[in-house]
Amino acid sequence: MRIEIGRKVEKYIKSRLSRLKLKQNDFTIISNNCWGTFMYKKFALPYTTPFVNLLIFSPDYIELLENLTPELLTKISFIEHENSQHKEEMVRLNIYKKNYPIGILDNKYELHFLHYQSQQDAKDKWLKRLARMNFDKLIVKFSASLKFEDNMAERFDDLNFKNKICFTATAFPNLKSIVSMQAFKGKETVIDEWKHTTKKEFDLINFINNIQREDKA
Repeated sequence: MRIEIGRKVEKYIKSRLSRLKLKQNDFTIISNNCWGTFMYKKFALPYTTPFVNLLIFSPDYIELLENLTPELLTKISFIEHENSQHKEEMVRLNIYKKNYPIGILDNKYELHFLHYQSQQDAKDKWLKRLARMNFDKLIVKFSASLKFEDNMAERFDDLNFKNKICFTATAFPNLKSIVSMQAFKGKETVIDEWKHTTKKEFDLINFINNIQREDKA
């Protein structure tokens, strides 16, 4: 028990020290997996986004980003696992039979709330965190996993967001927002990229400190 408490205290102190390196902390992260969750924890920041503790399959995610509006994010409902358009991939990932809620935005984009207890729990936390979003300072992150296809890298690079980053296994030298990760060289996808990203590949603190404000519509 004492060891566990000590580790938690150590993590908290490290996160507080990491936060001191930030010039701004009022940003919102949009992510297709738990990368955003770990970034908020890294700096001991509250979740100012509903995109935490969940996963979104790449075809849904890229289309969601292409059509993203604050209003769209309020249009959340839920479906049963058998009605998911990603059943085969869920079976492959061994999550099809797990008891977790699947949200759907505007009846199009699935949100797999892997770490939530019920539909009501997922909805309440989604809307609560949605209200905290800062649409003027967005970090939009993508990773090459969960049914990712190469053309999605180009689509992501074309998105009209000021601060965007996509982690891939394949190099895309002509795309500015892509970071090709050495840890996954020769593989098709990246997994748990927050564990493998080096400062040389992607300087997170520098990226955050140089966040640009989004253009007003």
